[in-house]
Amino acid sequence: PLSAAAHAVPDESRNGHCSITVSMTYKGKAVRGGTLALYKVGDVAEDDGNYSFVPVEEIQADIPEFGDIESPDLAGRLAELKGKLTPVTSDPVTVDKDGNATFSDLTFGLYLVVQKTAAPGYGKTAPFLVSVPYLYADEYQYDVTSQPKTDLEREVKPTAPPSPGGGKKLPQTGQLWWPVPVLACAGLGCIAVGLFRRREARDEG
Repeated sequence: PLSAAAHAVPDESRNGHCSITVSMTYKGKAVRGGTLALYKVGDVAEDDGNYSFVPVEEIQADIPEFGDIESPDLAGRLAELKGKLTPVTSDPVTVDKDGNATFSDLTFGLYLVVQKTAAPGYGKTAPFLVSVPYLYADEYQYDVTSQPKTDLEREVKPTAPPSPGGGKKLPQTGQLWWPVPVLACAGLGCIAVGLFRRREARDEG
């Protein structure tokens, strides 16, 4: 984030000529596809050589000051207010084959990155904040490369249940009921035969 320090002064000639490149990776490999939108949420304020961010006019009634701009809760809260903001580009930017999405010709400020659509097979990343210029090793960086603050996650597709009548027949479980009447009839038949033979034996005697 932009540090409040009097010894480093941003180059005003670069204001309006900055860029933010968002790099999307999964386990070190570039992830292509999906779209990102960028919203300016903070302007740069200078006070006696010290620089800080103040909320843009559209959201000042909701957030009078930022506090800790590293807080993920702040990014989430700002994402809820994105309906009051105008995106930097008219259309979301598609992540290219190298896993990058670049927004150019930016003025100094604090920006909110929101993933509009996820790459195929991945979930959406949480919104996060990026500042330009970015103070690193006492030097301001005007072309900033950033990554999401939360790792990308692969989507797990649910296993489809077997279709009725399709695939292999499931093994039989539980009790079979069709032999019951067959066995009952067979038992009655045996009883009848026994009674008939007993009567024959009695007659012969």
